Amino acid sequence: MQIFLSQHFKTIQRACVFALAFSSINMAASAQELPQDGVYKDRIDWGLLMDMSGPTSASQGIWVNGFRDHMRKINESGGINGRKINVLAEDNRFNPATDKIAFEKLVSQTPVIAISGMGSSVSQVALAPTIKAGKVPIVGTYTDTKALSEPVTPMVYNGFCGYKQMAQAGVGYHVDKLKLKAPKVVTLAVETAGGKEYHEYVSNMVNKYGGSTHYVTVKVTAVDVTPQILEIMNIKPDFITIYGVSNTAILTMKALMQYGLNIPVFGITYLGSPQMFQSMGPQAAANYKFVSCFTPGGSDQTPGNISLSAYADSIGRTEMKQDINYVAGWVTAQMAAESLAKLGANPSRARLVETLSKGFSVNTQGLTAPFSYSPKDNTGPSVFKMFGYDFSSKKFKAFGEFADYEKYTR
Repeated sequence: MQIFLSQHFKTIQRACVFALAFSSINMAASAQELPQDGVYKDRIDWGLLMDMSGPTSASQGIWVNGFRDHMRKINESGGINGRKINVLAEDNRFNPATDKIAFEKLVSQTPVIAISGMGSSVSQVALAPTIKAGKVPIVGTYTDTKALSEPVTPMVYNGFCGYKQMAQAGVGYHVDKLKLKAPKVVTLAVETAGGKEYHEYVSNMVNKYGGSTHYVTVKVTAVDVTPQILEIMNIKPDFITIYGVSNTAILTMKALMQYGLNIPVFGITYLGSPQMFQSMGPQAAANYKFVSCFTPGGSDQTPGNISLSAYADSIGRTEMKQDINYVAGWVTAQMAAESLAKLGANPSRARLVETLSKGFSVNTQGLTAPFSYSPKDNTGPSVFKMFGYDFSSKKFKAFGEFADYEKYTR
């Protein structure tokens, strides 16, 4: 009888252990699925807020393609920790009211673990308090505003070239190249919060050289810039910098040529697409460059560029890969993917915020200079160089290396 009771006790003990183990497996399985965070057993939902059909879609839509293509490449290789990345892209049409609705949708109606893009500076300013106090991190903004990035918050990580560094590198390069003592500079900008901030950074840099700046504005939907060109003619600047959309740069360069104004011009990073240069034509584009922390696809043989170019070619994006916005979207998707990979088998919004807040580095293998984030600095890419377009080869060419421009931005 004693032997029987002992064996019976062991049987019960084994059954209890099995039950506990089975219960733990079920708990682990249920913990892996958090629909309120956009996390499911087989996928993770990641949100994008960008202009895909409005006035800035020529650049922002290309960025979305770059982001999606990198995630597609990852999904074709099995995803991240067994899950595919499902990109939910909301079209804000560059409208702050639409942006607010789309943001709230991605937070609660079709929840995502994080959001990338946020390409409207006006929307960033309006949504900044909500984003900073919320639970959904913004990983890789398409534009950088003080309202969203200052002071540093664990809820926001800039993924594009910063306005301050664009201004520093662009102004520094032209002052040195043109051997100017007290430069006179015009900022031609679309009427946005970002345009004002960019001009402030340009002014700060020009002031260091003992120069002066003038702020000339234009509508984002403008189809003629003649009044602005006439104003620039009276100012007689040493060079011009453009903050705007593709059409802003195209109209400006064609008008300068029409009036016989041989003035060097550099655009912000967003204004670096082969289509834009082709629309200008060789003569109008002769005086135009753009400053960028990204390297256009196909313009060099770094490992990162080779990888992007090969995949873009394989899916019919051969021309698009040269657009700096495509590269920027690709790099932001890399940031997003690497961030998710660090979360292992149980991702959540809270764990993503906690992980990112500790700081992380991004090595794009040549698409950018290596960059990193820390609890005190979420600036993102900060080293730049100047690019122009070679019409004979139909490729972008760099003026120097990233290292040549570090002196302007450090």
